[in-house]
Amino acid sequence: MTDEQPTDDKPFPIPTPEIHVWVAYLTARCNFACDYCIQKPNMVPGQKRKPWGRYKELTGREWVDALNAYPVRPEHPLILTGGEPSLHKDFAFIASHLEGYELDMTSNLTFDIDAFAKELRAHGKQFATSFHTYHPGFIAPEKWLDQAERLRDSGIVRAPVFSMVNLHRFPHFRSDEHDRNIQKLVELADRRGLLYQFNEFRGTHMGKAFNRDHRYQIDCTSAWVNIDPEGWIYNCQYHLTERKNAFGNVTDISNCKPLPKMGEFFACSDFGYCDPCHENSGHGAFRDRDGKVFRRTDDDARIYLQWMEPAAIHQVARRYFAQGDLEESEHALLAAIGKQRESGTNDGETWADLGVTLYDSGKKKQSLAALLHAIESGVTRTEIVGSALVVAQEVGMTDHARQTILRYVPAQILSRTEQAIRAMEPDLAPR
Repeated sequence: MTDEQPTDDKPFPIPTPEIHVWVAYLTARCNFACDYCIQKPNMVPGQKRKPWGRYKELTGREWVDALNAYPVRPEHPLILTGGEPSLHKDFAFIASHLEGYELDMTSNLTFDIDAFAKELRAHGKQFATSFHTYHPGFIAPEKWLDQAERLRDSGIVRAPVFSMVNLHRFPHFRSDEHDRNIQKLVELADRRGLLYQFNEFRGTHMGKAFNRDHRYQIDCTSAWVNIDPEGWIYNCQYHLTERKNAFGNVTDISNCKPLPKMGEFFACSDFGYCDPCHENSGHGAFRDRDGKVFRRTDDDARIYLQWMEPAAIHQVARRYFAQGDLEESEHALLAAIGKQRESGTNDGETWADLGVTLYDSGKKKQSLAALLHAIESGVTRTEIVGSALVVAQEVGMTDHARQTILRYVPAQILSRTEQAIRAMEPDLAPR
């Protein structure tokens, strides 16, 4: 690592905040050919996936010399991936000679783990994380599990993650062998104590099969810094696989154009051709010509809340409540409260609505806490005070509620409210 630092007139061109993910594609080659591989479009059930490109790959020395010369490092681990990264002849050399980086890797676990671990230990290196997916059509569950346990117990990865793609809703990409191997792996992993997870299948585009049948302009944001096997830098995987719109090369970083910062929308005419897994690591989003911000694989309405002011989010929550969607109402109210806290404000009406929503969801103790917080914030209307008293009685916390309320409501008014409650139905719910 050099002592040179970026200057104000020419800052380092690659974004380094934690939200950005640096990914080094050491190779595009893979020893598997899954028909549901998300690194290429046009997934056809039963049709093996070919590599997405041929490259004159950088040598291990070229990777190490280029990356070690950088005056800054990403806050997020640098991911070594492919294809299958272990097919690069210098994979162990690269991993053991990079300086100042926390490393992550994605792999199918078909490499010699013992030899790899020996090389890393010899240089005092360790991966921060790693990600390994079982491919049931290409490796027996017993062999993959042996490899997973060997890696887990090697000590060269602090937090390895083992997974399978969840194809439950997509039987088109499953076979009898696939199902048998998945079932066997789960049984063995549970018996032998290996932790695993199922990952979302991201092979759809806007709820339809992803087949690149239409391309149009969109505003995009990007959390990716993708480096192809020849060292060229891109901010999305589609441009990487198509070798389009490179920002420069890792071996000549001084001539690299600055990549967009996270949150900066930029025009792109390739939407619809985006790589199937492109969702900016869950951080980014797309914006259409009408200003609507959305995700590609799942048009999740919750993502819109991050661009809205608390008062607008509060109104969204009320609409959700009116249509009976209590879960989304609660989520929106909590989002509004979170934004209020960030800005140093506190709207008691938001807490009051949260109390009502939580009550209708059956979360009575949480409801009482929210209603009391609303009263503490100045919302002392009779219906809110009455609601708090009713809920407190149901959860056996009447004394606690009265003591809190009396700090903000005169005793005479509190007494009249209690008398009114007793005169009504005993199961009065907060409204």
